[in-house]
Amino acid sequence: MAQSARRSQIVSVALPGSLTLDIPHLREKTARLGFVSRALATFRVEEAIIYRDRTGAEVDREAILIEKMLTYIETPQYLRRLLFKMDPDLQYAGTLPPLRTPSHPDKQAPNPGLLREGVVVQSGSSSMIEAGFRNLVRVRSKLPTSERLTIRLTKDLPELEGEIVEPSRLTIYWGFRVARGNVSLPEIVRSRKFDLTISTSRKGTDVREITPDLTKKWKSSSHPLIVFGSPNEGIPEILARSGMNVSSAMDFNLNTIPDQGVETVRTEEALWGSLAVLNVLEGK
Repeated sequence: MAQSARRSQIVSVALPGSLTLDIPHLREKTARLGFVSRALATFRVEEAIIYRDRTGAEVDREAILIEKMLTYIETPQYLRRLLFKMDPDLQYAGTLPPLRTPSHPDKQAPNPGLLREGVVVQSGSSSMIEAGFRNLVRVRSKLPTSERLTIRLTKDLPELEGEIVEPSRLTIYWGFRVARGNVSLPEIVRSRKFDLTISTSRKGTDVREITPDLTKKWKSSSHPLIVFGSPNEGIPEILARSGMNVSSAMDFNLNTIPDQGVETVRTEEALWGSLAVLNVLEGK
């Protein structure tokens, strides 16, 4: 499997909790989130943040579904039965496209140096890890049962042994994590966790007009955030409810699909288009 280098920056994407609220059937919700997850992995996004764009129990349930589905998709197939119980929300998960990131490998023979995601299934003075091999992997540490972790194999004979690895220190892109809290978009922006904030809008500045400035800021940022609106509301409307406007909240408000030939671009389509544009900037 091809392995892409990890980005020098931590790219975060903010998605609305109502992302799939306009779709009545779970099968189509599942398909949309599969499309979203492929974009996140394709463009080496590290973090997907699900924000509260509206209040109400219906939106809260939808946000929980999005978190669950994206986390399920991000989990390697050989670990899903250990980490997810039978759940009606996941009844169409079999239709999801595989991510095919290095953390989702085809069948591999265990060899020292191999990286794998694993789950602790036995714990004592040493812990036994399910990592998708015929045999469990021993890690010489006492670890909580059911904990998910990343390991590197250190020995394959006479038994499999491994060591814990911090995913953020890997030199290859390993996948994305999903974060959901009861936080609004203004709260995320005000946290000042990010050194570059970008929103996407049809009414935004044509990306072609500011490419040099955008490229400079993008390449110098260490933790950029790209924000997407909901199927029914753009970023200006979402921010306005908290008394904020785009110009004060965002470093850039971009139209990444200028001269669009359709009346509306869906959130998941904007995600693919915007991440593709920003990806190109790295080579400039």
